[in-house]
Amino acid sequence: AQPSSGTVFISGGAFAAIEQAPTTSGFGVPDADASGTVAGGALGIGVHLTEKVSARFEWSLTDTLTRRQDGYVYPYINPELLAAFSGPSLTIGRLDDAGLSLVPFTPETKRSTKAGLALLGYHVAAGRASIELLGGLGLLNTDVETSYDVRIARGSTFPAPASGYKTSNYHAVAVVGADVAVTLTEHAAVVPQVRAYALNGALSLRPALSLRWTF
Repeated sequence: AQPSSGTVFISGGAFAAIEQAPTTSGFGVPDADASGTVAGGALGIGVHLTEKVSARFEWSLTDTLTRRQDGYVYPYINPELLAAFSGPSLTIGRLDDAGLSLVPFTPETKRSTKAGLALLGYHVAAGRASIELLGGLGLLNTDVETSYDVRIARGSTFPAPASGYKTSNYHAVAVVGADVAVTLTEHAAVVPQVRAYALNGALSLRPALSLRWTF
């Protein structure tokens, strides 16, 4: 049976964020694939406007998705030894004497997201289940931390550690989804569901399982 108009429901669950992103490139060299899968959680609250139409707001966040690029080695010259060999006597052949070494480094990118979704749903009863088709808008916050190499001599006898920078961006996205609410009791239901959105050529698909309580 369809819920009556005006009833309120809350939900909570876990999902897998399957990120399919196009491979980018920097300095003419392709980066590692930015795609991956990461766990997340979501909370929601909604109201049945009619027996077949509902409105809801959902808030979700994901764990950190870490992607590593191919490692490389970085040439480093000990600044103290270099000073001893500086001047006219310094030649390329004497760089080894000045403490030339190769330092390994693996760049990586860490990304996590938070999202608020405003959705409308259309419900079709099917026995103990309610099939719900959803669509709406979302505000997506993406935090990205990218490491880079700063092995520049700073008066130290060892290379400076790798550093990084952080960015935080907000984007509006169109969201589609579907729920299958299977009734457990008069108030409780288990809900397999999926949400999907696209942004800048990347697709995020989020299959989930949640519990719903209708008041």
